[in-house]
Amino acid sequence: MTSKKRRNFTCKVILEGKTVDSIRTHSLRTFLKYLRTINWSNSAIKVYLRVSYGYKIGDVTAYNSGTYSNKHDLWLAFNAFNEED
Repeated sequence: MTSKKRRNFTCKVILEGKTVDSIRTHSLRTFLKYLRTINWSNSAIKVYLRVSYGYKIGDVTAYNSGTYSNKHDLWLAFNAFNEED
């Protein structure tokens, strides 16, 4: 029996270099709901996305991350970070 590690999702909304909103959760449903509520009408907004996979490679926890300035790129990255093996 294999145990599946839980993913940790982190997102920060950044406006003019300052974090104005953030979330960190293991719940995919909660995280997706949060991503859908981001207001992209302000062109200066950036969103930091990080998906941590719950296992280590050496002494480093495996994760993917990036900062995105539009909804399309954010969703492409989110889908890529969550592909199943």
